Amino acid sequence: MELHAEVYRLVDMVVTAVRADHRTVPGVDTSAWWNAPAVAKIAGVLVLGEAWCLHDPERAVRQRLQEMSYDLSAGHDWAAASRRPTLATLDDRRAVPGPGVRSFDAAAAARWVATGSSAEGEGAA
Repeated sequence: MELHAEVYRLVDMVVTAVRADHRTVPGVDTSAWWNAPAVAKIAGVLVLGEAWCLHDPERAVRQRLQEMSYDLSAGHDWAAASRRPTLATLDDRRAVPGPGVRSFDAAAAARWVATGSSAEGEGAA
């Protein structure tokens, strides 16, 4: 309900200004609307948009989601999806350590904690 009140407030500001300057807000797609200045055209569109949103706000959301799904579907490379590695391939790749993997030396870690150095014979005594 707060959204409707805010929409009404914003539209009312524009419509009031247009009515003060031009006496009326022309209906969209009428000859008066086509011949009106830009601000009067905007006011007419705002009134129409407000009525449309107040009539069924969920419709706007449904329509936008549908448009987005079309956009996503059209932008997706469906052929590339078939070239993706399988789960078995990914598991095989994860099983082999890469070139940057170092082995863990527990004794060196313990020396580091105890002495501040991982090298044998170095660090605080």
